[in-house]
Amino acid sequence: MALNFNQNFDTLLQRYSEPAFIIEKDKKVQLPIKFRLCAKDDLEEIMALQSEVYENITAKEIFVFSTEDELSESLETDVCIGAYLFGKLIAFTLMVVNPNSLRNLGLYLDYSREQCLKCVTYDTTFIAPEYRGYGLQRLFITMKDAIARELGAREALATVSPDNAASINNLKASGFELAGEKKMYGGLKRYILRKSVTE
Repeated sequence: MALNFNQNFDTLLQRYSEPAFIIEKDKKVQLPIKFRLCAKDDLEEIMALQSEVYENITAKEIFVFSTEDELSESLETDVCIGAYLFGKLIAFTLMVVNPNSLRNLGLYLDYSREQCLKCVTYDTTFIAPEYRGYGLQRLFITMKDAIARELGAREALATVSPDNAASINNLKASGFELAGEKKMYGGLKRYILRKSVTE
């Protein structure tokens, strides 16, 4: 059975919006962040943020640059969430829910067709350099967990560079466990992690 996909998650996302309490080191900083689903009209701003993030990363190999075509497709078929501060996009994440997508990581774990139909992939996340370290990645994971359950998914999969310690720690702290190691994205080494999203 395929996922029960319905892009009506605005009410769920509003629970996390304004005020959003984001942890930074030893203090809480109250930021009026709004979270919403992104659409094709947001593509240009998403691409600009991705470029900014990429340019500020020293180890370029830990970041896989999503193409305009990939993001455009996901804005139509997947769950794409933007974090906005004073109307400006400061962070973006997407969850692949299209069972026919080649980005369904179940394919790399030799899952059956039926297993792939019940998987979601926590795909790219990028955060403006000045807002890294505020806990936004973990907050995004919490949101995607809730949406995955609403969709009827059983398992969430994610991929990360072995050299990206921060993302590995965030994923493991959110319940992910190592499922395998593959060469992907033109020969780059990647860990594939998974976790159950059923309650």
